[in-house]
Amino acid sequence: MMVVLKAPLRVAALAILVGLPTIGAAPAWATETVITSRSPYWKVGVRDKALSTACAMGRFNEREPGRYTVRFFGKEGGLVLGIAKGTGFNLRDPDKRAKQNEDYFFRNSTSTDCEVFVGGRLTQRPKGAPAPK
Repeated sequence: MMVVLKAPLRVAALAILVGLPTIGAAPAWATETVITSRSPYWKVGVRDKALSTACAMGRFNEREPGRYTVRFFGKEGGLVLGIAKGTGFNLRDPDKRAKQNEDYFFRNSTSTDCEVFVGGRLTQRPKGAPAPK
């Protein structure tokens, strides 16, 4: 018995058959939103120029881009950033640039326009400067 599909169904069936190989190429995980905030995304931490350059060159990135995210949804600076930890969690760092106590937030992590913001960075006070209140 032979099944003959009408023209619109043939096109749909062909589209499904052509699309099947790409279904297996998709990541097998869902995005996990770790943090949500109404603050602008740039307040998550200090933008690090050297790490941003390394990210753009593919030398400091999320291991699984977009898997773990922080969502900023305020009136200004709304964006979704990827997350990695200095401990190595979700971090690809072949040049060992990460610091254990820092968190890394990635904007456009898979492009040459990548920006890395660092949370948890300890800053040293100049000698004689008062302690923060």
